[in-house]
Amino acid sequence: MTILEWFDQFNHAPVTYELWLQGQTALIEGFTNAVRHAHKNLSPQTPVDITVQVSSKYFQICIWDQGDTFNLEAALENLSQKTISHAFHPLNHGPQWGCIFLLKLSKDHAWTISYNRDVDDRNCLILEKKLAS
Repeated sequence: MTILEWFDQFNHAPVTYELWLQGQTALIEGFTNAVRHAHKNLSPQTPVDITVQVSSKYFQICIWDQGDTFNLEAALENLSQKTISHAFHPLNHGPQWGCIFLLKLSKDHAWTISYNRDVDDRNCLILEKKLAS
């Protein structure tokens, strides 16, 4: 079973199809970044753990990696400053498309995004969207 096949189980109420699709895209981006960047100097067998929680209040995706720390908040803030310029064009920033997408989820769709180091020396990307009450 692939990650996307596994994620299909969350395509139901209270998660709307649009929200599920946003989450699926964020999952792809987060997992890809964990494998390509966080784990680039680690064994290919190093696990990336993923959990999803759905409640009547929120939809949350957590992706744990074992790479070095990374200041996602600073990267998003830096990118946010760049995107203010009318001269900014996303196609000229290919390596940053993932951050551009996460920034868009945060600004335009009210997702909360954080990336923190936990006590087990793993990093956790938390992608969370509050659901309408």
